[in-house]
Amino acid sequence: MNEHRISLVVLVICCVALSAVAQQQGHQLSAAEKERILDGQFKVVSTTEGMPANVKQSFSEITRESSFALANPGQKYQVTDVVVDRKLPLRRLVFAGVKDDKWFVHYERGGRGHGYYVLVFTVDPHGDAHFVWGGSGPYGAKNLEQLRKMVATGQFSDGENYYW
Repeated sequence: MNEHRISLVVLVICCVALSAVAQQQGHQLSAAEKERILDGQFKVVSTTEGMPANVKQSFSEITRESSFALANPGQKYQVTDVVVDRKLPLRRLVFAGVKDDKWFVHYERGGRGHGYYVLVFTVDPHGDAHFVWGGSGPYGAKNLEQLRKMVATGQFSDGENYYW
């Protein structure tokens, strides 16, 4: 009897933990949602200095970094798995954008699985940034229009959470 109760408690705890992780990680978007997620007049941001602290904090949380670490375009970062300089970040900004309460960050990550990523956040009325959606792909976009097309056509997969 006690074994069954313990098993049930462990099962409930695991389900609650998985539910919390799933909520933090966002969700997969339908094709129609992907076509619209980057709609509107976004202001393109080309440096990390142009990103607010709340978005940087949420970015750090979703990428599992203890503090914000994202190189600016053209700056050095850890391109491969071979650690050249431990001070270099693992990721480098391609560009970001803001429209009203929505932010996206398009970046590349080095390593064996070098790839490109898009993370979308919304900022609530209290100023907290919340992760909405993320996708990964083998190629980066050169501009916002290309990024929109790539997301809309499924070139950024949201099937796995490879942001970290």
